[in-house]
Amino acid sequence: MKIQRIESYSREQVAFVRVLTEEGAEGWGQISPYHADISALVLHRQVAPLALGQEALDTASLCQRIIEGTYKFPGSYVCRALAGLDTALWDLRGKVEGKSVCELLGGVPRPFPAYGSSMQRDITPEAEAERLVALREKYGFGAFKVRIGSVNGHDRDEWPGRTEALIPTVRKALGDEVTILVDGNSCYTPRKAIEVGRMLEEYRIGHFEEPCPYWELEWTTEVTRFLKMPVAGGEQDYDLNQWKRITWMHAVDIAQPDICYIGGLTRALQAAAMAERVGMPVVPHSANLSMVTVFTLHMMGALPNAGPYIEYSIEPTPWAEGLYEPALEVVDGKVMIPSGPGWGVTINPDWLKSSVFQVSAL
Repeated sequence: MKIQRIESYSREQVAFVRVLTEEGAEGWGQISPYHADISALVLHRQVAPLALGQEALDTASLCQRIIEGTYKFPGSYVCRALAGLDTALWDLRGKVEGKSVCELLGGVPRPFPAYGSSMQRDITPEAEAERLVALREKYGFGAFKVRIGSVNGHDRDEWPGRTEALIPTVRKALGDEVTILVDGNSCYTPRKAIEVGRMLEEYRIGHFEEPCPYWELEWTTEVTRFLKMPVAGGEQDYDLNQWKRITWMHAVDIAQPDICYIGGLTRALQAAAMAERVGMPVVPHSANLSMVTVFTLHMMGALPNAGPYIEYSIEPTPWAEGLYEPALEVVDGKVMIPSGPGWGVTINPDWLKSSVFQVSAL
């Protein structure tokens, strides 16, 4: 079954990919969000020429062929574009075999726990606590993640004292029954991360995500060694050789590959397998409600080393609304893994009509 045609439908923030074979089989995937229109150009310029005419169901060989074929251009954009192709091929396979992707991987579609993920740093501790309590009451979340420090902050907080006020305020509001996670977004040097981490441990924080600049792997490893609390990371890392280092060094306690950043489900599964070999659970990065959360649900429903929940954004995100049907819903703190063939969702045709269309074909 050979790939005959690759289509993309893009806007600035998100782009979908449709793949067709000679036999007429089709599948839908998604390029990584954010500047997706640029990634769509990379898809057609650099990825499609290496994919057309190749076997549609051997995604591992195809991904390796594309990574090697673009070796002069190592970097995020190739993997972001590859994610669109790879996820479309998994959808195609599921439709051909009449199974959900979760079932293709050996899992069973079912409700899966989610943590409510805050993306805000400009919110006061009191306002953050108030809205998390309301969301717990409405949706039954048993865990939340909040943002501490500042992005690439060089040890600076979003404003002085915010982190030290936020953590006790949120813990008091939510009580001990709710798991609280934190994300440092590359804020700290090791010394400061350990200092902040000691405070977080006092408030029984579930994990400390990306405490140090993610490219400073040795810094993160140092923090992991010194804290009792689990350290999480890996969302930015798309290079599987870097994942070998992350897992071999045990640089983090919890692996967080992003299916769209890393180049698709095939490569995310490879990173997850590396983590499994060293006893490391996986809690992927899926920080918006585009198709990346759908992809993550299917993978987590089958991973032997799946962590206890998926990431589920609690932020209003207009560009991610109405992309596909049925929309994901949180009920009693869980989200249903779609059970239909492939990804189990249908892309909104009205969205496609107003997007920029490109095609590569034999």
